[in-house]
Amino acid sequence: MYDIITIGSSVVDIFVLSNQFQLEHSKEGVRLCQEYGAKIDVDSFQVHSGGGGGNTAVGFARLGFAVGVVTETGKDSFANIVLEDFHTNKVSTNLVIQEKREETGGSVALIGKDGGRSILVHRGASSELDPKDLPVGHLSRARWVHLSSIAGREDTLRKLFEILSRSNRRYKLSWNPGRSELVLLKNRQLHIAHVPCEVFSVNRDEWNLLEGVRDQIMANVPQIVITEGNKGCEVIIKGFNRHFSTKKVTSIDDTGAGDAFITAYIAAQLKGQLPETAVQWGIENATSVVQHVGARAGLLRLGDMEKVENVS
Repeated sequence: MYDIITIGSSVVDIFVLSNQFQLEHSKEGVRLCQEYGAKIDVDSFQVHSGGGGGNTAVGFARLGFAVGVVTETGKDSFANIVLEDFHTNKVSTNLVIQEKREETGGSVALIGKDGGRSILVHRGASSELDPKDLPVGHLSRARWVHLSSIAGREDTLRKLFEILSRSNRRYKLSWNPGRSELVLLKNRQLHIAHVPCEVFSVNRDEWNLLEGVRDQIMANVPQIVITEGNKGCEVIIKGFNRHFSTKKVTSIDDTGAGDAFITAYIAAQLKGQLPETAVQWGIENATSVVQHVGARAGLLRLGDMEKVENVS
């Protein structure tokens, strides 16, 4: 039996760091611009496992939970990297779906000297999770289910929400939707009232995208977490808002900060901590992650979190 089952992508991330990446500021934001056809020396080239489903699975495992991950890969060399990392971090791979005809997803992150990044993404098998891939029996027995992006697979989302809604258990679901899922909510193709969600987590830009349906989300979801990078986060619990500042650290790579935050935030509450302490666990985990390359190297363990003071 699993304490927590995470559902989402598992990919291989390649990180390319260089102080020579040229950043161009404009009214629309910051662009990473390089001469087409040029050969550019880089300072670091690293390969790590990533993806929202995998990142949160490893994060929960490091915090002392028995974790299974529902994710899809190919049967290729990238899949071997993904599975080896799960085994190293004591995440069960029994629920991983592997398809010979699909490629394991991956990304290439180009990281500037300020820690910001541009990412080239090939979602591959991670975007092919079907309703039949959902392990109904295991889901019915898990203490918590965490859902990250599954590339807007509407039929799979509906099936998952149906499974959780019909269960006799008091289900706890946290949801960190990706861009495709946000569009489904914004366009009312999915209605939040039909989602048995306890914790809804997005960043500030994503929350702004949901302007037309935010009232519905606040009316139906007990806890909403809105992260804002180095500005901290806003937490809305049963309609009451509170802003929390983050720790000031130098970011090497922002990848996985949101996954790290929500993993620790949920873990704290499962361990009986107050929401205020849960936020501090989240901040501690996220600020540790951004001081490392990749989404997992800086993920903290339970002993680290238990030193965080309650700041209520």
